[in-house]
Amino acid sequence: MPPKPHYSKAPHPHPAAEGLGAGIHSVGSSRSRAVSARGQRSAVPNSNRPNSKFAPSSQPGSATQSVRTPSPAVPAVTRPAVTHPPVTPADSPQRGLPWQWLAAGIVVISGVLGFGSAAVLLKLPTLPNCPQMFLPTASASVRLYCAQLAANKGTQADLLEAVHLIEGLPQDHPLRPEIDRYLSDWVEQLLTLADETFQAGELDEAIDLAQELELYIESALIRQRITDWQALWEKAEAIETEARAKMKDGAWGEAFRAAGELTQLDNRYWATTRYDELYGALTAAREESKKLDDAFAKLNQGGLENLLSAIDAAEQVPVESPAHNEAQTLIAEAKQKLIALAVRSLKGDDWQTAMQIVNRIPTGLKLQDEIDDLTLLADAASIASFGTQINLEDAILEAQRVEPGRPLYNQAQALIQHWQATISASLKLDAAIELAREGTMQALAAAIAEARSISAGNPRHGEAQRRIRDWQAELERRQDQPILDRAESLALSGNLNGAIAEAKKISQGRALHSPAQQRIQDWQRQLATGRDRPLLQRANNLANQGRYDEAIELARQIGSGSPLHGEAQTQISNWQAQVAAQGLMAQAEQQARTGTPEALSAAIQSALQVGSNSPQAGRARESINTWSSQLLRMAQIQARSDINGAIRIARLIPSASNVYSTAQTQIETWERLLASSPEPQPEAVPEQ
Repeated sequence: MPPKPHYSKAPHPHPAAEGLGAGIHSVGSSRSRAVSARGQRSAVPNSNRPNSKFAPSSQPGSATQSVRTPSPAVPAVTRPAVTHPPVTPADSPQRGLPWQWLAAGIVVISGVLGFGSAAVLLKLPTLPNCPQMFLPTASASVRLYCAQLAANKGTQADLLEAVHLIEGLPQDHPLRPEIDRYLSDWVEQLLTLADETFQAGELDEAIDLAQELELYIESALIRQRITDWQALWEKAEAIETEARAKMKDGAWGEAFRAAGELTQLDNRYWATTRYDELYGALTAAREESKKLDDAFAKLNQGGLENLLSAIDAAEQVPVESPAHNEAQTLIAEAKQKLIALAVRSLKGDDWQTAMQIVNRIPTGLKLQDEIDDLTLLADAASIASFGTQINLEDAILEAQRVEPGRPLYNQAQALIQHWQATISASLKLDAAIELAREGTMQALAAAIAEARSISAGNPRHGEAQRRIRDWQAELERRQDQPILDRAESLALSGNLNGAIAEAKKISQGRALHSPAQQRIQDWQRQLATGRDRPLLQRANNLANQGRYDEAIELARQIGSGSPLHGEAQTQISNWQAQVAAQGLMAQAEQQARTGTPEALSAAIQSALQVGSNSPQAGRARESINTWSSQLLRMAQIQARSDINGAIRIARLIPSASNVYSTAQTQIETWERLLASSPEPQPEAVPEQ
């Protein structure tokens, strides 16, 4: 906030009068001295004057002597010589000197007085010196004048100076209406400048200026304006904080979206300058982060080589990079995946792969404790890989050396439980195998139940499931074979329906379900053939008689489950085509009865729709040739009077007719005739 202007509180002496005023003062002084001298000269007694005009003056320094010397203001005048008559002693020549001196003095005094009066009249009033103005004694008009001068500059400091110059004037002053008008205008300009200051990003300066204006404008309005500024500023800072937090987390889409919210704010500084700075920072950070995109892709793919490559790329990101936190996150996740990959290999009894992972873990990852635990567990896994109960027990003892508090203690316990479950599963599977060897249905069922108690994830679970499937299939065959044997016996006796019903007792999923379904289809085919063959034969007989509708209706009785269904559908399609061909030919013959070129062309088009495999195909071809010949004859007759009309008719002849070539040749001939014929000239109109 600029300081208020300083005005002197002590009286300041007026400067000495100069110019015309000084000149007037000097002229007045000279005049006073001249008047005084003249009075002195009048007081000289006449008795002292010489009586003879020829006598020399007895006063060499008298005024007469000075009159003869020209004044700077009045030029000297040369008096002509005069011949005087003889005079008496009382009438001496010295009596003319006082009159000459008086005339010269009057001329000088008149000139000086005129010059001084003109100078006074022409002198302009002196303007007030605003910087040196003494406020307690300055008039309201002078203060208002100086305030206007300051306000005209339009700056914040000058507008504040203008307000301060007139703010303390009395309320009842005659100039109060004009003062209030100027004060309102200047305060409004200052409030606009405060808004501009806020828009330029100077919040504190804008608030300071607005608070100073509370004396001249409604305080509630100012406070609301300040509150709005502060709220917008806090919102903008929160948006920027959120964007930078998202940037650190690598959430680039959310970071740029948050930054874009700055452009929606009603503040030029945040919507442009700060947004551009934030966008630039995000863009630079995103470019740094792009270098890690490939590393993250390899991290997600997994595998030893990909994980090591991702770690190496992340370690290249410097500490000062915006993507450093993201790189550290990648390294931390990759470390966990390396350890998990090694442990997973141990659980899969692949201790060699686990040791390869351990040997390639970079020392810079500071995983020495994890490496020690993995080495110990790999030794235990190598012992367990032999698969015997004793080996598994030794592996458990080795893994128990990983004490509580170690990095991989939980993983060691999981391996111990895994090997303990393997021992338990081995005992159960061995018992189930012994039961199944008895071969009875009861023994097979007991073996299956015992093997099913081996849970998923157990190393022996896969073997247990294979044996369960074998034992289950054997058990189902022994249970369902009597059913299939009874169905075969019924079929041999001619009871196909009974055989089918018996075989359907073997449900889906059972070991003998597929053989039973195959036999069922054979028996159903035999039944269908015996039932539907006579039906299809009768339908064919009807069709041969031309009774296609009856044949179609009879063939449709052969259902989709019948072995003859496909053959019946093929016959139905053929018969429907025959019916359609008959309808087309009937339609074509009806159209041709009119005998016009258009009717014959429509008949030909209907006949062309008859399929080539239809019994009506020969009839259709014959009709097409007949109607085409009629069209050609009509065209030839039309050509006698109208070649264009003949060409139009001939072009109705289809390429499938036997006169098509003749028609095309005729069309070419007529077109040449038209081309060689001169165009008809318009008749001349006789002149009136």
